[in-house]
Amino acid sequence: MASPCHASTDDAQPDTPANRAAARLRAIEDLNLKGAAADNPPFTDTLFGVDTVFRRSLLEHGLLFRMSANGAYIQNTLQPPVAADAQNYTGQRQFFDYSLNPVLSADLRQLGFHKAQLNINGQIQQATWGPAQPTAFTAESIYLYKEFGEDRVEMKLGYLTTDFQFIGLQVGGQVASGAQGVYAVLPYEVGISYTPLPAPVLTLKYRWDSGLYVKGAAQRSGEPGSEEAALHRDAVGLRFLPHGDKFLGVGEFGFKRPARAGKLSEWLRAGYIGNTTPYISLRTGLKETGNYCAYFLADRQLTQPQSSNPARGVYVGASAMFVPAQFDIYRQYDEGRIYYAAPFRNRPGDFASIVASYTAFSHDYLRTLATSAQSYWRSSNSVTGSYTARVARGTYLGVGLSYVNGPSVTPKVPAALTFTAQTSVFF
Repeated sequence: MASPCHASTDDAQPDTPANRAAARLRAIEDLNLKGAAADNPPFTDTLFGVDTVFRRSLLEHGLLFRMSANGAYIQNTLQPPVAADAQNYTGQRQFFDYSLNPVLSADLRQLGFHKAQLNINGQIQQATWGPAQPTAFTAESIYLYKEFGEDRVEMKLGYLTTDFQFIGLQVGGQVASGAQGVYAVLPYEVGISYTPLPAPVLTLKYRWDSGLYVKGAAQRSGEPGSEEAALHRDAVGLRFLPHGDKFLGVGEFGFKRPARAGKLSEWLRAGYIGNTTPYISLRTGLKETGNYCAYFLADRQLTQPQSSNPARGVYVGASAMFVPAQFDIYRQYDEGRIYYAAPFRNRPGDFASIVASYTAFSHDYLRTLATSAQSYWRSSNSVTGSYTARVARGTYLGVGLSYVNGPSVTPKVPAALTFTAQTSVFF
């Protein structure tokens, strides 16, 4: 059978080293991440690059291996570290984490399936505070990706982290930017799957030439409760239907226009997540159904100072999310953001952002805390400034400072000013 490299090459082109290299680049990018709400960097922006003996030999068989490694340090700068048994939020004492994400992709043209790939992802992670990032060694995702109808229709089927397919929580839509501000937890309260806890999922997307699209998913719900408890029940991440987990559906409608010379980028999306799994009501203490999350997000490019790099410029964005207060501790999330992709002309891989957020807590949950004479915050407000620098090929370093008024629901601890340093390396 012909290799993907050969399949991507125009037969009319002469067999020269330059044309062979260009064909390899087209073939290898065919095996990059597709159909997600954020983009991985191209393989030209990886530590090992594109044209290595290892990658060439795998590509001849329609295969690609890649991996990313991430690490972070977080520390509150306003108060001394607390004792380990008194920690309530990330950074209240020194926090370190790391994760490794190996990925094997297969081009299924080898088997006669065009514009299709099989992806097998793993996740290895550990941190100094389990509630923020429990130790895990899981199959992050195993799925089939297929395009139909002149690429208007996309399908994914298998074990997936659904949060990465919808919503678009990554500021700037890039995995490498590392600039996410304060992460919205509402979709996770409702049971959407996420790293390192995949779930069986079918996603379908249809897009129009105008940039409009509609996208949906049918997912086995995640387990209500803590991530640590869910990992204890499903340590590898491949249980099909654990007892008690029901159906979760996601629907999203949006408009997405990438930046082009003379055309500014724009992305509007609105969606709904509904879960039929019974949750314990914070109002009655009984298990009831009806949990959901409604969301709206918008991002717009304001400036385009360089036509040769149309994505460069200043952007603004906003988010709004709502869940029922009777089921979820965090009931409302609002965010405003301004960010600059490539703030310096000679550093096209850098990224700067300022993100402000407001999170409201469930009145039903706060009423319970008041009844038991516990202290609490009614809401949380934050402002985060961050800068991510591309320090070398495939290597990014980000630093940020966040002021958070209400860093935990209970007890009512003082406001925090947390410093974050994080690194991402793409192999």
